[in-house]
Amino acid sequence: MFKEISDLRHFKNFPKVILPISIAFFVYTFGWGVVSPMFSIFVNGITKDVLITGVILSITTLFGVLLNIPFMLIIDRLNMKRVLQIVLLAYVGFALLYPMANNTVSLVLVSIARGVASSFLWLTSWAYVFAFASKKVRGKESGFFSSMNDFASGVAPLIGGFATLVAFLFPFYILAMASFIAFIVISLFVHSSPKIKKVSFGNQLAALLRNMKKLNFMKTMFLVVIFYALINIFYSFIAIFLNSEGISIFYIGVILTVTLLPAVALEVPIGNLVDKYGVKKVLSLAAILTAATGFLFTLSSNILYITAFILAFTISYTTIFIALYSRMSDLIKQEGITLMGPIATIKDAGYTIGPLIGGWMIGMISIGPAFMLAGAAFIILVPVALTLHD
Repeated sequence: MFKEISDLRHFKNFPKVILPISIAFFVYTFGWGVVSPMFSIFVNGITKDVLITGVILSITTLFGVLLNIPFMLIIDRLNMKRVLQIVLLAYVGFALLYPMANNTVSLVLVSIARGVASSFLWLTSWAYVFAFASKKVRGKESGFFSSMNDFASGVAPLIGGFATLVAFLFPFYILAMASFIAFIVISLFVHSSPKIKKVSFGNQLAALLRNMKKLNFMKTMFLVVIFYALINIFYSFIAIFLNSEGISIFYIGVILTVTLLPAVALEVPIGNLVDKYGVKKVLSLAAILTAATGFLFTLSSNILYITAFILAFTISYTTIFIALYSRMSDLIKQEGITLMGPIATIKDAGYTIGPLIGGWMIGMISIGPAFMLAGAAFIILVPVALTLHD
């Protein structure tokens, strides 16, 4: 990461925009990472019903499905720095409202507001990256932004585990502080708002329909939806699963950090593997390994066994993510931002479906068997991945 900063600091927009945006989102994502070991346990403790918990967990990405394309219609009218400031301040409020939510209705209302804010936050951040990244190093600068978020997600759960030792709801107050610090970074160090041309609904629809005629595009979108649905079953309910196995929230935070950080560290080598051997081979092998490890880690309640298999599972699914991200980036580069909204919508549809299916499955057959089925289901990706053209 420090080497990337050294390599990129000579490009004029990196220190002025990309670096402060990346730092702000590192801090913000760190805040949510601190909450991650206890959030689903907190929600399930209020709803007392895993299906309703799944609905609440899916609300955030549901608004991505609803708002990604409309966002591209008004993108030229927005002062994006102001959007980031407003949304990050709103997140301070959401973080403080969650501890006061004591029933399902209040949880749903906060989650709806958070869903709207989340959609604007992430689309605006990527609009900045796409607008200001230098053409010569666009991949490096967008990769740096993504890596900062991934690193924050990896290191933060350990802090979250410690925070729950102070008080169960203390992670929410850390999230509020992190969101406010991110707001200050944006306010003080980001001085430009990107100028991006509005993309009409007709242009977005035309780009989507044009690509839907391509079999490779449809296969890629199928893989995207299935992958994000399955992975969100795991990461919506994994804290509940580990807690049901007798693992405390502190150790859940430890497990999440120990398993996420190696995967984050391997993202660049995995990307090199994708470039060298192609999406088809890497994706197919990764899907097989993800199915095997996702199925096997539920077979024992021993904490060392669980940690080892979640680590293998995380590295395997990260490989799928890198391969699919490479394919989606290629599609967006070919079509420009006209395809950014539709692809983000399709991806968020997978995210939204995951918790709903997970909550229904857990309610029907309990959490252990549901995780075994969800893990084995990654094998669905293999026959489609094998037919892709690199």
